[in-house]
Amino acid sequence: STCESTVTVQDLIAPITLSQDILIQLNASGNMSITPEQIDNGSNDACGIASLSVLPNAFDCSNIGDNTVVLTVTDNNSNVSTIEAIVTVEDLVAPIAICQDITIQLDINGQVSITANQVDNGSNDACGIATMTVLPNVFDCSHVGANLVTLTVTDNNGNVSTCDATVTVEDNVAPEALCQGLTLQLDANGMGSITNEQIDNGSNDACGIASLSLSQYDFDCTHVGSNTIILTVTDVNGNVSTCESDVTVEDNVAPIAISQNITIQLDDSGHMSITPEQIDNGSNDACGIASLEVSQSDFDC
Repeated sequence: STCESTVTVQDLIAPITLSQDILIQLNASGNMSITPEQIDNGSNDACGIASLSVLPNAFDCSNIGDNTVVLTVTDNNSNVSTIEAIVTVEDLVAPIAICQDITIQLDINGQVSITANQVDNGSNDACGIATMTVLPNVFDCSHVGANLVTLTVTDNNGNVSTCDATVTVEDNVAPEALCQGLTLQLDANGMGSITNEQIDNGSNDACGIASLSLSQYDFDCTHVGSNTIILTVTDVNGNVSTCESDVTVEDNVAPIAISQNITIQLDDSGHMSITPEQIDNGSNDACGIASLEVSQSDFDC
């Protein structure tokens, strides 16, 4: 005799989960995702694996370092096993360093400094900029003109990029023109001259004086008295300042008196007079004779 029976076969054995730790790099956008296959290290089941999943599977700059993820393995009969793994996230993408050229002016002391922000033109990094530095960053008169500087950009994860910029240094500060008055004596020829140094009273400029010049150097008898002259001070970078000075011209040279002896005849009344011109024998002065006088002009018996 025979009889029938129903045997129900069940698979209640969970799959064997095997994982591996992995290292991933963020991309230039600061993001990266993983697949279960990257974490799986040979998970298996006698009846076959239906699916693998891993969570979390997306990472960004906030996940730098070690992150615990869970690999879920489901077999063909819906048995599930899980296992943890470590995903180490690294940011090895250097920041984008962007520079711009700038023009700066020296101050009255002939110095100026710059900051990295002045040279930066939008440097960026997906995970953020930690620091920016620029070198050289201090300039003086010796740097007038174009200077090459380097901007160093460091992101929050220690990656570094650099770019170069041109810093044009200008000196637009006029020199300080300082004048002093002067009294000038004409010589025996009625002439006199002055120098820049006699009028200059310590004119100065942080970057140095290139030249001094006067509006008038030579004087003669027509300039006796007060004369306003201008001192022009030019610095080494072409900036100009002026100041005024009073030059007092004096003629303290006595005229040359030249006389001659004369013989005169008394008139019928026993009198006679003379003029200075009769006694003068060519008296002269470089600045001219104003008058002639004689100590006695009338004579008698």
